[in-house]
Amino acid sequence: MRHRARAVVAACSLLSTLAAGCSRPARLAADLVITRAKVWTGDSQQPEAVAVAVVGDRIVDVGGADEIEYWRGRSTTILDAEGRRLIPGFNDAHVHFVEGGTDLDSVDLRDAPSQAEFVRRIAERAKAKPHEWIVGGHWDHRRWHPAELPAREAIDDRTNGTPVFVTSADGRMALANSAALGRAGITETTPDPPGGTLVRDANGNPTGLLEGAATDLVARIVPRMTAAERAQAVKRALQYAASLGVTSVQDMNASSDDVAAYADLANHGELTVRVYAALADAAWYDQARLGLRRGFGSASLRLGAVNGSVGDVPIDENRRTRLMAADHAGLQVCLDVRSEGGAAAALDLVDAFVRADGDRDRRLRIEHAQYASVGDADRFAASKAIATVTARSPEEFARFSRMNVRTAIGSDWPSAPLNPMLRLAAVAAHATAPAAVAAYTSGSAFAEFQESVKGTIARGRFADMVILSDDIFAIPAPPIDGVQVLTTIVGGKVVHQRNP
Repeated sequence: MRHRARAVVAACSLLSTLAAGCSRPARLAADLVITRAKVWTGDSQQPEAVAVAVVGDRIVDVGGADEIEYWRGRSTTILDAEGRRLIPGFNDAHVHFVEGGTDLDSVDLRDAPSQAEFVRRIAERAKAKPHEWIVGGHWDHRRWHPAELPAREAIDDRTNGTPVFVTSADGRMALANSAALGRAGITETTPDPPGGTLVRDANGNPTGLLEGAATDLVARIVPRMTAAERAQAVKRALQYAASLGVTSVQDMNASSDDVAAYADLANHGELTVRVYAALADAAWYDQARLGLRRGFGSASLRLGAVNGSVGDVPIDENRRTRLMAADHAGLQVCLDVRSEGGAAAALDLVDAFVRADGDRDRRLRIEHAQYASVGDADRFAASKAIATVTARSPEEFARFSRMNVRTAIGSDWPSAPLNPMLRLAAVAAHATAPAAVAAYTSGSAFAEFQESVKGTIARGRFADMVILSDDIFAIPAPPIDGVQVLTTIVGGKVVHQRNP
């Protein structure tokens, strides 16, 4: 028996020697290697590098050219960055993704410089698709000279029977033409609804401008999107986001239909942007009763958050109860504020959560945190609340950064442009560009409990990265808004590529 054992050992030794002499030991080769890059990792342990190796959807190595050369194999795709800046993919912490995709196929009025251009774009859309509702738009009359509010008379003759219902950039107003008002049954005798105003002319006739809750009078009759239309809107949004280097989004007030569209695309491998969907607070129980908690889901689609509005007036008791219950159930709570008073009320609610259920890692979020007063800003760090700074608010971002408040950046698209470069250019004028990029990447990842897999270029993280046309860390702040994303990589796959 002992002789047989020695023979087996000797045979194994001989086979190992022969194998070593005939070929090198088998090793895992990378699926993708990015070379000759100026890598900004966002990782304090290794801030800079020149090459990255990816296996599957994960980064397996970051370092120098010689180190990463080890990962090159026969089937490895080599992406030469040609000395350009490589950074983590942008994670937009506050969007309305389906609405944004819908706007891309409807009419974009955000940058219309005048009321004449506003009218021209609506007329052009009505001519292209007659009788099909024109919605969205997100116009901003403050851009116009003179800055006059629009009225239906300006667009009625140019739209004929095509119904128009376009909203303002801040979401507080909408303009409806006569066709839309007629379908909604709105006349000169229609009373103002509670919390809303039908703006009227000198004769008492509706001008088509609707404020506050009055927008619901028309919004409720706009035809619901079909499943096919919703899927198309998401696909348009995915394509657009990829072209801007946005690899993750956090969709606020997503509907169950939106989630269904995301899930269908994810099942077919077509969800090329990672989505964290925060449903309206009224839907908290639908998630809680299924046992969902914060960050539940897959690498591409996750649930477990609720979004609730907090205004100037004392929060509605029913909403307060829903939000308290959602927090108790382990869902992440995002409090949406639109004023200084709302920010203070939201922070009061954060304190109430802690008193009711004790201190834990909630990562409660204040959306549109730029509305917080200087005094209230002090409370963010004490309450461990995350400040999600949306739209163009560079001074507020700098203030939160100085106070070491956890900060994430979101666009509020489509109310504001999705392009991260526009926001970075504004923020970098008041804070450092690296700080701004960190908030747009690792800061947003932390806000959705994903800092262990997103937001930095490091071993084990998702291979979500972008190559830029220019080095945003080496140019003055204003020109940053002209920097383009040349390549967008999500999960190790190139989803967008542009020639420099």
